[in-house]
Formats: sequence, structure tokens, C-alpha cells
Amino acid sequence: MIGDPPAAAPPLLAWGETLFLCLLLPALGWWTRPQDPFFVAAHFPWILLAPLLSALRYGFAHGFISALILIALITLGWRTGLVPDGFPAPLVVGLLLVGMIAGEFADIYRRRIEQQRVVNDYQRMRLDEFTRNYHLLKISHDRLEQRLAAGTHSLRGALLDLRRRLAGQEFGDNPVKEVAQEIIGIFASFGWVQVAGLFEVRDRHLAPAPVATLGELRPVDPFDPLVRHALLEGELVSLREELLATDSAGQSLIAAVPLVDVQRHPWGLLVIQEMPFIALQQENLRLLAVLGGHIADILSTSQGTLDEKSPEARKFLNYLQRSLHDYQVHDLPALVLVIRFPARHPQLDRLVELFLGQVRGLDHPWRLDARGRPDLLFLLMPLTAEHEAEAYRQRMDRLLKESFGSDLREIGIQMLPLPLGKKDSVKDILERMYETAGIHDDSSADR
Repeated sequence: MIGDPPAAAPPLLAWGETLFLCLLLPALGWWTRPQDPFFVAAHFPWILLAPLLSALRYGFAHGFISALILIALITLGWRTGLVPDGFPAPLVVGLLLVGMIAGEFADIYRRRIEQQRVVNDYQRMRLDEFTRNYHLLKISHDRLEQRLAAGTHSLRGALLDLRRRLAGQEFGDNPVKEVAQEIIGIFASFGWVQVAGLFEVRDRHLAPAPVATLGELRPVDPFDPLVRHALLEGELVSLREELLATDSAGQSLIAAVPLVDVQRHPWGLLVIQEMPFIALQQENLRLLAVLGGHIADILSTSQGTLDEKSPEARKFLNYLQRSLHDYQVHDLPALVLVIRFPARHPQLDRLVELFLGQVRGLDHPWRLDARGRPDLLFLLMPLTAEHEAEAYRQRMDRLLKESFGSDLREIGIQMLPLPLGKKDSVKDILERMYETAGIHDDSSADR
């Protein structure tokens, strides 16, 4: 691997190099100055290079043995007369000291390098382990996000499931308490809520105890800024928004979702203490707010707030008011489709039944048969933009051809979309519906 130290020389090669240096220096001396091959009388004792180089390259043992070999050669030369002026004791001592000292320092630094190598190997191993764990965690986090995103229900699917689970139930005098677990389960299923509590609201004050909890709910302060703001404004408030207004907010709550119907009557408050970080996004918070409003509308309807003289008209107008609120507050599109049938068509009722049979789960029809206009049908289409009405028109065209052998134009059916406006009121939209349908006297309208 890059950065690894060079491999140590084999022992035989190391000792061979040591012996070669010990013989090389006297051979060079014999060649350059035969009368003094060991450089005893030279200005600098070059013979010291042999133990010095051996010690620096291979350590104390090689430096010491190299010095001993040279001392043996010098002694032999002194005995044979190759060394002038007697035995060179200072040179012998210098050879031993140079070999031992240089070798000792070489061994010390070699041990330090080896220790650093061991530490670096360990750190590299830990870094590789950390890198693998980091990538595994990143992949796991990405997959978790993908799984959560793939498991996220669309707003339409959430509202459809809400209607299916609550709209058909019978409620008593205390509907919030009766279906509290069902309500909090809806928020857990569709809003990624992990720890939350559902409280009743009485005279715009929070009940002392929750009617349903999810997870381990910590005590909730009824004077928490998020709770007060949600109760006063009747709108969802989250930690991010509230922190802009006060530094003390958000100590225990992430969001507060009021259950407020179209008449602005508060039914309950959902306080959220824990949810995944990736769920703290505008889309999911909007889903929670819309679910709270629709749940309150269902609870309100269960208490008999519809006008008994014209329940269908009042139900349509309540849904229209909710769709208008969702559009103006949450930017959720909606439109009213004015459908005019040929009044003298021999199969008028069958035509109307065909259209009513194709109403989607969130759509709300209202037929003006009670006003003597059986040829008119109003269809409220929540979460539908104006350009999406064309898909509905094409679908009805195909069904009419299959059932009657003629399309919309041939039968004489008119479909006129009326999108909601940002500044519209329910009265404004109702007047436009009557005007488009050709009804100019709306004073007796079922409202």
C-alpha cells in the first residue's frame, strides 16, 4: 500500500553488505596508499566509514561486528608491519564507539518508526472501518428516506382514507373522545407522527388530560406558546414558525394541530412532541393541517349541523367552504363543475345517474332537482386544477359512447369548470355557479 515502509533486507544480504564494507575500505586503502592501508597516519581516518554506514543501515549489531572485524584486520596488519608507528589504540577505540553509538541511535529511530508504523496501521484500520460505517449509514439513511417517501400517502389518499374510517361512524354526544384513538391513528399513519396527544378543547381552553396518546407523551403545558397560538388562531403552528416570534417556544412541542371545522368551531388539539426530522417539511405540515380541518368537519356533521330543509345543499356548501379555505390557506386547488343536461332528453335521469356513478371519493355532487331544475348538476372537485377537468371530460365522453352511443357534444351536455379564487367567498362562488347555470333568481337558494 502507498505509504508503507520499505521491506527489511534479508539477514544474509545484510551481513554480506556489512562484510563487503569492512573489506572495501581496507582494499581502497591498499590501492591508494599501500604503506598505510588502514588510514592510520591520514588526516582523516576513512576506515570509520565502514562501521558508521553498517550501523546506520542495519543497527547496533552490524556496526559493532563491523568495528570488530576492522579491529581484527588492524591487529593483523600491526603484527605483519602494515601499520606504521605502533598499535593505533585511539583508532581502535574510535571504531568501536562509532559503530556502537551510530548503531544505537539507528536502533532507537528504527523502533520509533516501527511504533509509528503500528500506530498508523491501527489508525488506517480505524479510518477504513469508519469510512465503511459512514457509507453504510449514508446508504441506510438514503434508503430510509426513500422508503418513507415511497410510503408517504398522497393528500387525496389520506383524505379518502379519512372519510372511509370516520364518515360512516355513528357519534354520540362526545365525538372527539369516542373516536380519539382513530383520529390519532390517522395522524400517525399519514403524518409520520411518533409521540403525540389529542386533547379536547372547551371554550378555547385545553382539557387537563388527553383523550388519546401516541407513544410516551410527556406532560404538556397548557400555556405553551405553540398551544396558545394554535387555540387563538385556529391554525397549525410548528416549531419553526413559533421560534420566529419567541425564544421560549418549542421546548417540548414540535407542532400543534387544531381540529377546527368550517364554522371555526374548535373540537380538539393534537400536540406533537416527536416526529422524524425529514417529516418537518412544508408538505407534511400542510397535510397535518388539512387533516385536522377535515376531521373537524366530519365531527361537526355528526352533530346534526346540516340544515334539515336542504341537507344536500348545506353539505355541499360546507364542503365548498372547506375547499375554499384549503385553497386560500394551503394553496390546494379545487373547482366546481357546472354540468347542464338537455332538459328534454328522454333518458335524463339515466344520464344524471351515470354522472353520479362516476363521482370520485372526494368529489361532492349537488343536483338542483329540488328547485325544479333536474337538468343541472353541480360537482365540487377538491384537489383538482382547472386543466385536470379535461381528463374528467374525456372519461365521461368514453362512458357516454359506451352506454348511449353518443358523446357529450352529440347529446348536448355542457360541462363548465369554475375554479375557486383567492379572494372569493362562498357567496361569490355560489352566485357564479347560478349565473353559469342560467339561474338568475337565487333568492330562494338552499343555503
